[in-house]
Amino acid sequence: MTQSTAAPGRYEVRLLLWLLERCGGRAHVPVPTGDFGRHQNKPALGVTAVVEALQERGLVRAHEDGERPPPDAELTEAGLEHALRLDAELHDVGALHRYTENALLDWAREQERAGHRPRLKEFFVAEQVFFHGSPLSQGDVEGSARFLCRTGLLALSGDTVAAQVTLTPEGRRCVAEGGGVSTYLAREPALAGIHIGTVEGDFNVTYGSVMNVVESIRDQAPSLDLGPERLAQLIRDSEELRRTGALPQQDGRLRALARRIREQLAAAPDSAAAQGLLQTIGPILTRLLS
Repeated sequence: MTQSTAAPGRYEVRLLLWLLERCGGRAHVPVPTGDFGRHQNKPALGVTAVVEALQERGLVRAHEDGERPPPDAELTEAGLEHALRLDAELHDVGALHRYTENALLDWAREQERAGHRPRLKEFFVAEQVFFHGSPLSQGDVEGSARFLCRTGLLALSGDTVAAQVTLTPEGRRCVAEGGGVSTYLAREPALAGIHIGTVEGDFNVTYGSVMNVVESIRDQAPSLDLGPERLAQLIRDSEELRRTGALPQQDGRLRALARRIREQLAAAPDSAAAQGLLQTIGPILTRLLS
């Protein structure tokens, strides 16, 4: 069977997460999908279509034993892995912010191609407003729009959802390259506000350097045995560092974040893992603190 490579749609994602919740985190556990249809106000044949779409992707296996749709469904090993990743990203503020930034630029480009200059509030009726099947909040959308505006990728006529949205030339270039906002900003130190500053020593601290810190923390933080709350705080601080580093005249805030991150790593229970991470990102944190 040929598996689809496009990203699952809104209802497909919702069903994956529904199955994950009801299978106890295990693959190959058949789950009735009738309640999913009632919860989503979706008819039985509509749920059947969603199950079949996921089966084509190799993420679920349908059980056609019943006489009436929708069928029971079970997560495959690939489906379980995919659902676990979706669930983790739903609770990851960094993943949420990155999705929202990229979605806003993609939406603004679509509107521009249609000859329309939209207001920000129109984004809330666009397909892109759903992050893994859940609608983005007004606060997340407004915050991401302001961030894109301050980095020169988007122009806003005001600070509220009534603001008119216009893609800038740099925003168009970012969308065209297709790598996402963070990747684009890390490669473009000449853009206004992206260069953090020149420091004395053997290297300069640029936004690309900050992104290396953020990615190292995201990759290695789960091994530090911090516990859920402290791990979430470290990830939040690293995400704030990602956004703050892309903005001009933020030296004081960057120093505060770098200090807090270093203190959290110094207090980590798994000191060996923390020391390894500090060896990787310590020089850049030190430059930010200077």
